[in-house]
Amino acid sequence: MKKVIFDVDGVLLSEKRYFDVSALTLWEWYNSPLYMGLEQDEIYSDLPEEKIDEVRAYYWKNDEILQWLKSHGINDNWDMVHAHLFVTLWLMLEDYTARTGELLSLSFDTIQDVRLAGKTLKNIALPTAEQVLEILNYYVPVDVGKDAVYEYLEKGANTTEVGRKIAHYATLGSPLWHLHQDCFQAWYFGDDLYQKIYERTPVAAGKSGFLSREEPLGTVEGILHMFQELKKRGYDIAIATGRSYWETRIPFETYGWLDEFDPLYISTSTDVKEAGELLGLSLQKPHPFAYFLGAFGHYPEQYRQYVENPDAFKKGTYYVVGDSLSDVWGAQKMGAIMIGTLTGLDGEAARAMFEREKTEYILDSVEQILDILL
Repeated sequence: MKKVIFDVDGVLLSEKRYFDVSALTLWEWYNSPLYMGLEQDEIYSDLPEEKIDEVRAYYWKNDEILQWLKSHGINDNWDMVHAHLFVTLWLMLEDYTARTGELLSLSFDTIQDVRLAGKTLKNIALPTAEQVLEILNYYVPVDVGKDAVYEYLEKGANTTEVGRKIAHYATLGSPLWHLHQDCFQAWYFGDDLYQKIYERTPVAAGKSGFLSREEPLGTVEGILHMFQELKKRGYDIAIATGRSYWETRIPFETYGWLDEFDPLYISTSTDVKEAGELLGLSLQKPHPFAYFLGAFGHYPEQYRQYVENPDAFKKGTYYVVGDSLSDVWGAQKMGAIMIGTLTGLDGEAARAMFEREKTEYILDSVEQILDILL
């Protein structure tokens, strides 16, 4: 058996919209009176591309912070937003204490807590992206992976009297994380899909969503032909993505790609989350479970064995197609052949990372896979 497991973002679909929405989430969180309301900037959803680019450049320092996070194996945009938010809140609290001598005990468990924090910190300047990046570089070693990043941020916060008050919020999955994840989903899904999925109205309604503004990395027809040709050549194909179920299904249906895949071998973050809850484990990327699920299928009775003894399920040769260090780690952990694409955030600059990790194949675009898998 030969199976090709595709990541989605940076391989089949551009990551641009996710990074755009991560910036818009920060913009709304810091400025909207429905969140912190610090600067009372007008928040509106019908944004021209120029405004989106401006917001993204401002909060992510022309993508330098995004690239820093990616270099530590952080692929999930919710987790990227979390790093920015946690560091920003920490710095603002430090500034408040330095100015007033008062040690605040603020909570970030509910949206009401967020609004109260905004009123309390109203006269404190929002840290710049440069300051956020300085904190990340200062407290996080260059060679650590995703989970350790947040552990080091928590340790760093615990070194100061102010930081200790919020250090526990550094953890992924904390109440703070869930609050900004909800804000992100409202932007990405738009009102109609958000309400369909979550069965509630978003905190800040009035958004059309970004799923309809996805950008394929190649032609829709060319990618469809690639899937079909691989199958003709005797390859099985699968998906292992950090996207949720709906974020994967909608564009794949729109472009006519979904029918090319057996649903048993489509692994999304929704599936991985459900498996993690079943097993009582954290299985999100860069844990290789997403790749095991794409490779071995949706068989819940076997999930624990996937984690503990994946070699028992391997049959033939596996290929992982991805754009990031997280994908490389997943391929390495399952003993797959890595095919790197230079269509992610780092573009051509990712070549050095792939070469350092001894990636077997490095492609300018995913459709070139037909030139190597004969």
